[in-house]
This record gives sequence, structure tokens and C-alpha cells, in this order.
Amino acid sequence: MIPPLIFRDVSRQRFLAEYWQRRAVVLRQALSPECLKLAPDELAGLACEPDIESRLICRTGDTEWSLQHGPFDETVFGTLPERGWTLLVQDVDKHLPDVAALLDAFDFIPDWRLDDIMISYAVDGGGVGPHIDHYDVFLIQAAGRRRWRLSDRAFTEEDLLEDCPLRVLRGFPVDEDWVLEPGDVLYLPPRVGHWGTALGECMTWSVGMRGPSDAELMAAWAAHLAQGERPHLGDSIKGPVENPTRLSRQDIANACSLMQGGVPQDDAAFRRWLGGYLTEPKPGFEIDPCERPTSAEQSAHWRTEGRWLYRHPWARFALLETDADTLTLCCQGEALDVDKALAPALAVLCRQRQLPIDRLPLPPNPDLLDALLAELVTRGWLQSDE
Repeated sequence: MIPPLIFRDVSRQRFLAEYWQRRAVVLRQALSPECLKLAPDELAGLACEPDIESRLICRTGDTEWSLQHGPFDETVFGTLPERGWTLLVQDVDKHLPDVAALLDAFDFIPDWRLDDIMISYAVDGGGVGPHIDHYDVFLIQAAGRRRWRLSDRAFTEEDLLEDCPLRVLRGFPVDEDWVLEPGDVLYLPPRVGHWGTALGECMTWSVGMRGPSDAELMAAWAAHLAQGERPHLGDSIKGPVENPTRLSRQDIANACSLMQGGVPQDDAAFRRWLGGYLTEPKPGFEIDPCERPTSAEQSAHWRTEGRWLYRHPWARFALLETDADTLTLCCQGEALDVDKALAPALAVLCRQRQLPIDRLPLPPNPDLLDALLAELVTRGWLQSDE
């Protein structure tokens, strides 16, 4: 298990109070480089796989860039220049469990917020140019050194280079300039302009967050509501209509009332939907259930034998209270109602990606835990060492 991030000059409490989603900060030696072992050849091998998203970016001039999408033939890497290119591979955590283990270091962030780990390899001068992201990101220096320049300017679409395959910013005024060594971590809140450049060969691990916008949430909730029977907008006719083409004030008020009632904040159905929505996998990362269901008797046997459970690398957990007697465990866009007596066991299960089963707190009725574990293994969200 990888230990949590080390907060040295900036304490964890100060980071969350002053920096999180507010301003950038470098956390020096926040991780041991020993936790970040992945060779460039291994990364290149992943970029050759057809089901793994990868990009190859080359800087061919001051304002000229080229972009190629994988999968790549391995011979491509032997034809690249000595300077100015970088290889980026997305969702590496979903393919390599040792990489996914790094997410344990971010135990101060809700599990559903952790999106993926992208890993890049760059030669001297390599990078993707000055740009902004619309999400929080932790940039971890795994090997070599990288220079990061940051800008406080509020960039817009008009600041992007024209006719460029990347969203590269032009006119990038530099307000901060840092060099990261192995083990250093740069945290960036959304929309902070940043520009990373490799100083020699280097590898950077990028832990990105997910956080849907208000428009995305409303659109997804509306789509969910549309799947069932819902009240429709009627009219308020009390007598003969003087002007059939007029949209009355009451019609508008009825529409507003109907729409505002569409998001019941205290409604259990909405909470269950939200938990499922926030844990929905990216396309292509849906977990298939096991071909043979696991029985409660089998999980009870595992528990008494001290076997281990491992969370599927693609699984994100969100735990919420549905009502006074029920918890709901959400994962892969689904919501599973669970007896509240299992709360202590779920608290441990949701915090760790691997653990011996006999360390889970037993409820007064152990059969409840055995049935839950059997269900989670059958769904594929958990895997046993058997």
C-alpha cells in the first residue's frame, strides 16, 4: 500500500483551507520515487495497445505542433528526434494495478472525484505547450526534472493558437517558475495556465479529478427523469381564451414550478441516482460480472481462511445514506442498497484497495457481510485472491 501524500512546508489542513481549488502549490518530496516505478519502454508498450488511449506530441517550431493518436507501431519510437517530443498514455491506472495503488496516496479526496492517472514520457524540451485544464490535477514528478511555468492570467478561447491541433495558448505571461525533482508534486486548481517542459528525459504522472458542471448534472438528471413517467406541463384555462397565441404568465409560472421540482434535494431516489452518476465509468471501462456467481458460503470460507480482496482497478466507490436504516454503495453507475449494520465494514472496504477479509469489522449477523462480499465479487467490483 502506498502511504498518503507527505505535507511538509504546507500541512494537509493548510493545503485544504488555502490551496485546494484556489491556487497552485508545489509539495516538495510528497511521494517517494520508489512508488513511481514504470519504465519508459513499458509506457511505450502500452501506447501500442489498441484499447489504450495514447498521444504523441512533437514541437516542430515556436508555434508549430504535431499530434498523433495511438495505437502506435513500436518502430515509430525509433524515428523520433532527440528533442521536443512527448508520449502521453491515458488511464494507466485502469490497466496496471501497481499504478492504481498510487490513488491510495490521495486519501483526503473522495473516491468518486479521482478520475485517472495519465503518464507522460518526454525527452529534453518535450511538453504539450502552455494550456489550461478545467479540472483539479496533481502533477507528480516520477523521474528526471521538469520545469513548470504558471500564469495568473484569465485565458479565453481567443488566446488559443490558430490552426493548431492542440489547445495551446499564445502570449503566455509567466508569474511563477518552478522546477520539479523526482517525488515533488505540483497541485493545480482548474483553469490555471501552466506550461511544462522536460529538462532532459523525464516522466510525469498526472492524477486528474472529475467534477461535472451544473449543466452536465442537470442534463444527466433530466435524461434520467425522461426514462420514467413524469408530470407534463398542462395549461391554466379557466374560460374562453382571448388571444390563443399568447403565452400567459400562469403558463410560465407552471413551467417554472415543474422544472424547479425536478431536482428534489432530499429525495432518496435523487441521492441514489447521483451516487450512480458520479461513479459511472468512462466508455470502455465497464466491469463485466463474473460468469459464475459467488455464494455467501464461499465468501464466509474466504473470511475464515484470511484471504484477500482487491478492488477492481476500474471501480470507484461512493457511499451514502439512503434513509435511517439503509446505506447505498454506488459503483459503475449502479446503486446497491445495504443494511446499515454493515457501516463499519463498508467504511474500511471503501478506504482500501486491497485488504485481508478477516480485517473487516463483523456485524452482529456475519451472514450480512458474507452476502455483501459475495454480491460485490459477483458484480466484479471486488476480486478475491482465489
